[in-house]
Amino acid sequence: MIIRTVHVDTGAGKELVRTLRNRFSFADHDCRNAVTEILDRVRQEGDAAVAAYSARFDAPGMTVEKLRVTEDEFARAEAGVDDDFRRTLSFAAGRIRAFHEREMEDSWLLTRDDGTVTGRLVRPVDSAGLYVPGGQGGSTPLVSSVLMNGIPAAIAGVGRRVMATPPNREGEISP
Repeated sequence: MIIRTVHVDTGAGKELVRTLRNRFSFADHDCRNAVTEILDRVRQEGDAAVAAYSARFDAPGMTVEKLRVTEDEFARAEAGVDDDFRRTLSFAAGRIRAFHEREMEDSWLLTRDDGTVTGRLVRPVDSAGLYVPGGQGGSTPLVSSVLMNGIPAAIAGVGRRVMATPPNREGEISP
């Protein structure tokens, strides 16, 4: 494959730039409209809309009641985790934690000669939404996303962390 050089200040170059900028305009417009419609419906109907869209795109039997994972489901999932996998997760979590702990920044204040106080106040957000892609049909969630989203949020002191992941076709999440 030969890479073609194009000078953007020429007529042909300007035309190519125009073509590249506009190549997704129809798809972009349609996508934007679809997303706007979904967001508007979720704002108006809340969980009922989320369940309806999940039933449409993910799990035909999805209901509002199935949106939240129960304590019993958590317990069953935890009991089903293989010890080797648990050790691997723990090892990875330790490395991720060690890395992100070094990113923590401290608050500081400086009082100037004239009495003016300046500085930086570092505080965590109150809550964070964490998304875990579910992979093909919700059957292969990206566990790394759980670790790479959840651990930094916990280290930062985010008080409320809410995780979302798509269900499989049966409306369940992978343990």
